[in-house]
Amino acid sequence: MAGAVAASSTACSSLAPNPTARDPVKGRVPPPLVAANRHGYASSPLPHTVSGLHQARPRDPLLNPRVRSAAAGAAEEMAAEASAAAAKPFSVLFVCLGNICRSPAAEAVFRNLVSKRGLESKFLIDSAGTIGYHEGNKADSRMRSASKKRGIEVTSISRPVKPSDFRDFDLILAMDRQNLEDILSAFERWRHREPLPDSAPKKVKLMCSYCKRHTESEVPDPYYGGPQGFEKVR
Repeated sequence: MAGAVAASSTACSSLAPNPTARDPVKGRVPPPLVAANRHGYASSPLPHTVSGLHQARPRDPLLNPRVRSAAAGAAEEMAAEASAAAAKPFSVLFVCLGNICRSPAAEAVFRNLVSKRGLESKFLIDSAGTIGYHEGNKADSRMRSASKKRGIEVTSISRPVKPSDFRDFDLILAMDRQNLEDILSAFERWRHREPLPDSAPKKVKLMCSYCKRHTESEVPDPYYGGPQGFEKVR
């Protein structure tokens, strides 16, 4: 299939007119190729294709790949957008239920990956919870311990999601579907109280939607389990 596509592309390119050749009849350079829109009218010249540089992810065998895989995928995809908006860092908010286990871990792993790539100035990173029960507290000691074993410090302080988050952040990543639904429900309540962007719900996505090497659709909550649950999430 790939060979057929390549052969077809070569054949088409050989038939295409040379845009720099002069018209032998009128003695002028023909206009650049244009693309027809869906109404049949000519639109702007076809854009040139520019291939971006791909920066390989450093291998870190110490990290359990669940959160790392999703965070790395998000870092790679968002780095391009962050570079395009150099004047304003690309802002990412990680959200779980209480903001003491999963979202602080995701925030810490993402910060670590961004730091390794020297992209600190390109990102604004934070985490929050859908409830404020643990507001002002450090992350769960079991999560901090599991992270420290892998050389990652979890330093965030728990806070609940707030209305301004829908204005301030470009991407809001929920750890599971219930978190996602709670975030969207909060948006519906708050949008009637203060101005919030209509596009805000589009910013809310599942963390695992960025997983490239795993099939999990949610990051499991380890709070009510033993230390092995925190090791799994990390």
